[in-house]
Amino acid sequence: MLKTFYTDSNTYYFNSENFTISTSNNNSETRVEKELDKSTLKKVVINISNSCNLSCAYCYADGGNYGMTNQLMDHPTADKIIEQLVSGDVKRINRLILFGGEPFLNIDLFVYIIEQLSQNIEVSKIETVTNGTVLNKKVKSMIEKYQPFLIVSLDGPQEIHDQLRGKGSHRRTVKFIDYLKSINYETFEVASTYTRKHQKLNLSKEDIYKYFTDMSIRFNINNVFSKNKILVVKEMEMSKEKRKEFIVQSINDIIEANVKNYISPIVYDVLLSMIYKSKTESFCDDIDPENTVTFDVDGTPKSCFRFWGTHNSDKVSLFNNKDNFEKCKNCWCKGMCMECVANMIDGYSPIISEDGQFLKCQKQDLMEYCVYQIIALSSDKVKLSKLVNNFERFIRYA
Repeated sequence: MLKTFYTDSNTYYFNSENFTISTSNNNSETRVEKELDKSTLKKVVINISNSCNLSCAYCYADGGNYGMTNQLMDHPTADKIIEQLVSGDVKRINRLILFGGEPFLNIDLFVYIIEQLSQNIEVSKIETVTNGTVLNKKVKSMIEKYQPFLIVSLDGPQEIHDQLRGKGSHRRTVKFIDYLKSINYETFEVASTYTRKHQKLNLSKEDIYKYFTDMSIRFNINNVFSKNKILVVKEMEMSKEKRKEFIVQSINDIIEANVKNYISPIVYDVLLSMIYKSKTESFCDDIDPENTVTFDVDGTPKSCFRFWGTHNSDKVSLFNNKDNFEKCKNCWCKGMCMECVANMIDGYSPIISEDGQFLKCQKQDLMEYCVYQIIALSSDKVKLSKLVNNFERFIRYA
């Protein structure tokens, strides 16, 4: 499909199959075909801790145990997972994600899985999500030896963080971040969940943004998804104009290499497609056993970590198929669009309801605006080159 873009100086055509821009409407409709390498897995996610030492007010995982009993994965279960991967002729794992609950409550198994897998499989990147409250000698040793990418949960200043996660948790998490800074550890970012409680304390997203930029750390801020309506953000989405401003700001941040700034998901998706020819056939390409495998704490394979424990669903395939939604099926930016399937099924998506009804979507307009910004940059070769070359440094997950 060709999407037409009109400017004062020219008419441009965006090919939504191969993500190229041309002044000719004869631009070939060549499809981007993914090469399947069965020896490489894009991602392996393992729930090593069905337990957490905090009780966060908005936790989608029922306090970390996903509706099950609190437990830590044991060595025999880990061995079965490792054997399954090795016997399946997997030679390379791009991203090994050890997850929870709080994964550092099972730090011995954390290290064991890395060591055992690495004997037979090349592991390119190790990742984890932590609340940053567990910092002992074993955790420090693991961090310094294996250099995992850490996503540290911090919801803002002490007044809001402790309300949401428990008294004293902010101090411990900041201590964890200060430790990472003290060893000049660069491979981490903070993940902040923005809630209605922030708003009641008159803490805007701009306030949280400034809080993290003042800390000089890499971060991202996401609206809460929670069945607890008291926590759901009022006016969940920024206005369209604000989102457009964010697109412009994000493009400038990439050009200026402000790598610690959080950039617009719209810009992220557009550039990922245009620069790397990354086409998303479904809403979430991770829900594909040829790309990604996910194991629950008992070793059971699941389609996604959001479906661990009692959260399992038989609607995943239905909701993950863009062609099941008429407005998505014929959308010009279909190949660039990503949306969390679990959010849809759980009723958190602003685009598709939990009963499968299309609600509304601003992505077409926002992606069109983003492409117009990129076209405008084509007259400045230096800035355009910086946008393309610097973007790799903003890719959170590879």
